[in-house]
Amino acid sequence: MSNILYFETLDSTQSYLKEHFTQLDDQTVVVAGTQTAGRGRFDRRWISEPGGLYFSVLLKPTKTDFLANITQLMALSICQTAEKYGIEPNLKWPNDVQVSGKKLCGILSEAVAQNGKIACLVLGVGINVAQKDLSHVGQPAVSLRELGVNIAKEDFLQAVLDIFFQHYEAVVAEGFSVIYPAYKERFPFLGKQIAVKNGTSAVTGIAQDLSPRGTLLLQTQNGPQEILIGDLIV
Repeated sequence: MSNILYFETLDSTQSYLKEHFTQLDDQTVVVAGTQTAGRGRFDRRWISEPGGLYFSVLLKPTKTDFLANITQLMALSICQTAEKYGIEPNLKWPNDVQVSGKKLCGILSEAVAQNGKIACLVLGVGINVAQKDLSHVGQPAVSLRELGVNIAKEDFLQAVLDIFFQHYEAVVAEGFSVIYPAYKERFPFLGKQIAVKNGTSAVTGIAQDLSPRGTLLLQTQNGPQEILIGDLIV
């Protein structure tokens, strides 16, 4: 069972674990009621108002070949947990969870190096649970409450962690193949024209498949291309 530390307010659950990972056990989870400096992917600000579930997980895997797939496992675990409450979410590659095109969850993963080696992975997660109105956050977003699900944040967190750690060791050992069928089933963009933006540049094409590494395979005007990282734009 994971060790869960609760804080009323933190600057960032992510920063807390990165600063204290040497003193904390593997699979420690830090939860904050609010964050004053929450971050998303590409250093974007994550608005962490009351009602959301904000947590980070400290992982010290013995094998580090498949760190990106661990992040995808977390997204899938959140997706599967939401499904238990009658919601029909989908995955937006690589690790966003959406409902009807609105963001339910965002995930940030950061590897921490020590003595030239990866010492740990920190997964930061923000899930919209009980907010009543997310119209001000700057992108289409939705909460579980707005979808008609009223659940204690602690209960939703435990359900997510149960699913995540059920498959964690297998993903560490074998990678994306462990979750490929379940991930693909919840990825509705295959066969569709999409764009993937990384920085200021974007690649456009038809989403063909997900690779054995969990990367996105596009058929572009210039031929097939494997996308390692970026923001998917429909």
